Amino acid sequence: MAKSVQLSNGKFWSTQTAAKAHFKAILNALSDGERVTHPSDHGDLVALLQEYDRDIPEGTTKAGQGIVYFFRDRDKEHNGLTSCFYVYRTDGTSIDFSYIRAIEVTSRRGK
Repeated sequence: MAKSVQLSNGKFWSTQTAAKAHFKAILNALSDGERVTHPSDHGDLVALLQEYDRDIPEGTTKAGQGIVYFFRDRDKEHNGLTSCFYVYRTDGTSIDFSYIRAIEVTSRRGK
């Protein structure tokens, strides 16, 4: 049975595959180093990251103290072979996150 994905901003996909395609399209529309500027894309990423952070121990969340913006860059954990989303936080730090892992965590929760 397909697992649906529901975000707090009201976005819903009937399958993980559909949700992954949505976020992949956002990522692929950017070049490395480029910020997410479309308000609905930013909103979708905020909602996805909030869901993801619910499963991360307090104090180690990806959003940290707050989100300023998202951007695409090379994934350092994979030797720069792939690109991924990064979140730039209010404390001036940035950290990468996997939209794929975030979607899988969110849909496992059975929302």
